[in-house]
Amino acid sequence: MVKLLINKKDVEGLDETSFGGLPVKNSSEEFHWPLCKTCSGAMQFLGKLSTDKGLEQIFMCQNDPGLCDEWDPNEGGNRVLVTKPENLENVTAPCEFESTRDTEHGAILVEYECEGYEEAYDKWPEENKVSPREVLGQLYGNPYWLQGEEIPDCDKCGKQMRFVAQLEQGPDWETEMNFGGGGTAYIFDCNCPHSAKFLFQC
Repeated sequence: MVKLLINKKDVEGLDETSFGGLPVKNSSEEFHWPLCKTCSGAMQFLGKLSTDKGLEQIFMCQNDPGLCDEWDPNEGGNRVLVTKPENLENVTAPCEFESTRDTEHGAILVEYECEGYEEAYDKWPEENKVSPREVLGQLYGNPYWLQGEEIPDCDKCGKQMRFVAQLEQGPDWETEMNFGGGGTAYIFDCNCPHSAKFLFQC
């Protein structure tokens, strides 16, 4: 069984899985917009995933694409913030960097019976007579690697992290996320508090 993330035009609540728009914060936690380690500029907010750990909010530098190691889970060109989904409000974006995207859309979770994500990505759109771009990725399960296994270790405990989600670039080529051109992204987390990582392959 594969849990597919399927495109949904509307975003109904701040605590749901969505892409684009603005990140959120809650009243009990401070929020500092992530900065790129290489260029020191504000990273771009890609979206957030509703998981059993909370909201996993994904940021990736787009100030100088390809030069800030934004594909790597450990080099400081991207970041995942884990936020408690309580008393949420949007965060104001920095205006002097490529910190937001020109889109906002949600996702619904659809369980699909098949052998794995690669098969589901091909068959679900065909059976439902929609574009493959309507498949935004998968939640949990097993990753389908484009370039070979690359599971990161937690910086806090040193253990291999848990696979959370695989993401495609998006439903519209004009507003899609930049995973190296036709790439796919992977999100991981750990039982350690606020420990999550992001990478992409292409």
